[in-house]
Amino acid sequence: MAQNNSFFSTSILKTSTAQLSMDIFDVITIDGSSFTGKSTTARALARMTGYQPLNTGAIYRAVGFLKQRNNIPDDDIQQIVKMVQGLKIRYSYENEAPKLMVDDEDLSFVIKDSSLVPLAAQVAGIPAVREALLQIQRDIAAKGKYIVEGRDTGTIVFPNARWKFFIDADIDVKVARFFKTLSEEEKKNYTFEQVKKMLIEVDEKDRARKVAPLRQAEDAIFYDNSESPTPEQDAVVLWYHITHAAEIKKNYPNILSRLK
Repeated sequence: MAQNNSFFSTSILKTSTAQLSMDIFDVITIDGSSFTGKSTTARALARMTGYQPLNTGAIYRAVGFLKQRNNIPDDDIQQIVKMVQGLKIRYSYENEAPKLMVDDEDLSFVIKDSSLVPLAAQVAGIPAVREALLQIQRDIAAKGKYIVEGRDTGTIVFPNARWKFFIDADIDVKVARFFKTLSEEEKKNYTFEQVKKMLIEVDEKDRARKVAPLRQAEDAIFYDNSESPTPEQDAVVLWYHITHAAEIKKNYPNILSRLK
């Protein structure tokens, strides 16, 4: 296995800049549930391709954060929608770090704030909110080449994307990844079972919503990264599937045993 992984890494280094920058697709989408490594994989893949990563979940976290900060009740849908429709959202990627500006306020911190996951799932279930943010996501991606990751990027936001991936992982692995995002002090506020219950509920809510539910696009490639050691390796697998799909299927079937 080590030899095969070395082949992948070496081959990528040998790939010319011209090949990497070939306009063989407009957008790459990566969908999946929470803490499956979508964001870190997207960033690693972006470094290989020269594309920019777009974390659509961060936008929903920002909306959830603002709803909470403005003390808008959960059942006041009209007020939530009104707030969202008035927002000016800008997303960029600077010095290998995502930057999220909302009405000239830097809300980049929400991207790594795991406590906002339930709030994001809540506002994401409001059809009018999704409709308002849909165009914002498309407008951002229209300004460059993006690897877009989220819940419905391959099914709703960019249904015509040439390359789509759907990533998942074992629930216990996802819980462990959740804890890795926390400080030692923050970890004291959670138990393993509490987080497991929360992530299961968030996933169920995402899959059950009537508008833009979490699901794998029919033409998306499924990838289980439960046993993957690093996001960089995941990115290598995805990138090589894009550029050498036929070759990999023929000569390296074992490496892609988890890529279906």
